[in-house]
Amino acid sequence: MKNLIVYALLGFLLTSCEEVGVSQLPDPLTEGNDWDIIIPSSKDHPGIGNTEGLPEGTLWQLPEGIKLVDRPNKPFDPDLGLLYGSLNTFYADISFVNRLKDTISVELPGGLVCLFKHEGRTQNGLLTSTVRVKVPPTHTGDNIPADTTTVYLGLGCLNYSMAFPWEENQQWDTKDYPIGKGMYEPSVIITDQNIKKLLDLLKSYPKLSISQHYNPQEMFDEDYETPEWRIIYTLIQEALWNITDGQGLIRKDYLDLLDALKPYKS
Repeated sequence: MKNLIVYALLGFLLTSCEEVGVSQLPDPLTEGNDWDIIIPSSKDHPGIGNTEGLPEGTLWQLPEGIKLVDRPNKPFDPDLGLLYGSLNTFYADISFVNRLKDTISVELPGGLVCLFKHEGRTQNGLLTSTVRVKVPPTHTGDNIPADTTTVYLGLGCLNYSMAFPWEENQQWDTKDYPIGKGMYEPSVIITDQNIKKLLDLLKSYPKLSISQHYNPQEMFDEDYETPEWRIIYTLIQEALWNITDGQGLIRKDYLDLLDALKPYKS
């Protein structure tokens, strides 16, 4: 008797779904409670939020002939032409050597995790959009050494409760910028499905590319107000933290972010 009831219910549900159609099912972005979770939390995943371990992902590989080198003593260069990315919670410097004779375009994909490579509880970074860097040959035709190609990646933060890399900046070249100089190395391309949902959303807004610097020390001033141009970046970071450290991104915040993103559409 129980089996008959179960089969009857299944038949009813299947028939109902066929009649309604997928296109007629409720859209969570237009129907539902403001507090419904649109993107779930990843705070218990390795390397995310306050959870120990390394973020899971696929290994990022450099093109043939290109390698990364450390240049911790190279002064930070504020030339905006060297700044890449679509989020600016902090910067990481990346230095390339090109052993080939031709200029190579190096792709750094959205979702690339930059790991803090020293001891201590300092946040890891996330590149939120794909960028491409042209790396000229490191040696001239006479095999005379030339300079490396150093660029700066604007990153989001994966760990709300951990320290910012710029907190101790006192040097003349870094004290007024959110740079973690010599602190990070590119690692994996993140595979966390919740974070990828946010990254997929940001793909449609190419005008998010960073075009200004900010001084993070000013945020400690009592009368500090977030400049209008930075508001969108703080909203994106807050959405990311809701996923990495909170209960997830709720419908209201998701819709508010969509509305704030409209001016950055292609």
